[in-house]
Amino acid sequence: MKIRPKRNEGPNQRKLKNVRKLDKIFIRIFLTVFICAVSFSIVCQARNFEQIKQQQMILSSQIQAQEEKKLEFENRKEYYNSDGYIEQIAREQLGLVKPNEVLYINRGK
Repeated sequence: MKIRPKRNEGPNQRKLKNVRKLDKIFIRIFLTVFICAVSFSIVCQARNFEQIKQQQMILSSQIQAQEEKKLEFENRKEYYNSDGYIEQIAREQLGLVKPNEVLYINRGK
């Protein structure tokens, strides 16, 4: 086995090694900053997504409540336009009676 003696490094080789070390350091720093920025962006987007999802659920429940209210108003409108309701109002508030019908009023109350 031959042992080779170390070569004496010249000034150009030392500079080249130093430049390579600096390049590796800058690449590591850049990758670290890039990964941190991407991670931060992902966390912010996830938080925004959750907020939007909550708002969507709230709005969906409000829409459902308004649709139920609309259905109730439509049913009420249908009832108010019915002959039974009109007859009830005519009897109770206007005191009207049908032909051949006798109205009895209890004054004892």
